[in-house]
Amino acid sequence: MSFPCTGCGACCRHVDRAKDLINANPELLFPYTWDETGRCEMLGEDNMCKVYDNRPLICNVDKLMAFYRLNEKDFYAINIKGCHKLMKEEGIYKEYRIKK
Repeated sequence: MSFPCTGCGACCRHVDRAKDLINANPELLFPYTWDETGRCEMLGEDNMCKVYDNRPLICNVDKLMAFYRLNEKDFYAINIKGCHKLMKEEGIYKEYRIKK
């Protein structure tokens, strides 16, 4: 199974919120910048990641989970909760809500 991302892009528009995690863990190297709103420079106008197939570890829930050898059910639940929070803040919560 893979993480049930709905492609809303909210995490990519708020990548600045992960800066403390990124800075605390060298393994989570994030080679891109973000603007004053937190939007990643690799998020295209079409809401798609320009480097999706080669995105950083922190941007790939499944690879991050495997890297840290975390429990899938628990890790997905934490990430889904975070996704829903960002969606709600952006007013896109209902249309992109992840079905568990």
